Amino acid sequence: MLNAYHPNEDKLINYNEYIQFALEENIQLVRNAPKARCPVCNDVLHTRAGKKTDNGHFYHQINSTCPTIEPNKRRYNYLYNSPDDNSSRINNINFTKNNIEKIYNKVKEMVPYLDFKEFINILKEAKRLDVYNYVGLDPSYLPYIFVTLINFLPRYSYKKMRKLKFLFFYKSEIKNINDLWIRQGNSSKLIRISYKNN
Repeated sequence: MLNAYHPNEDKLINYNEYIQFALEENIQLVRNAPKARCPVCNDVLHTRAGKKTDNGHFYHQINSTCPTIEPNKRRYNYLYNSPDDNSSRINNINFTKNNIEKIYNKVKEMVPYLDFKEFINILKEAKRLDVYNYVGLDPSYLPYIFVTLINFLPRYSYKKMRKLKFLFFYKSEIKNINDLWIRQGNSSKLIRISYKNN
């Protein structure tokens, strides 16, 4: 990771600025300096000098669940569906049909400049993944699942007004998608990150 939050301020710094911070704090060994923080998950980051003088960077510990780490990028690939429950599927599909405008407005509230075509793509992806089939799903949670189904890109936004890409995910303490609603008390914090390029 090339940029991280400053240890004491909510501003992004690069590796060289972090080294400068350690010098200004009169810290002899950089590893003893207060840690920079990940701009996505807010966990502490460590530094690694690059092979060249200008490519030092930050990195997470091995067991980090941050979605910026390659194995964690595939947001729900490690989650598995509950057993089929046709009555849940029918109830959730009917709820969606009967409340489509409210669901659309809720998703629009979370996604700046949501285009109706993006919403249609969400519904297609929901059907493809059969999200309506989750056992015990409270249908009012559907908008919070829908936003995780696609990436929101500027070129598909309403009148191309969105300037940043958006990605929604749940913090990775969850081990099964059921943890989002069935196991009450588990952390299921919905996070949106905004970014320009990669």
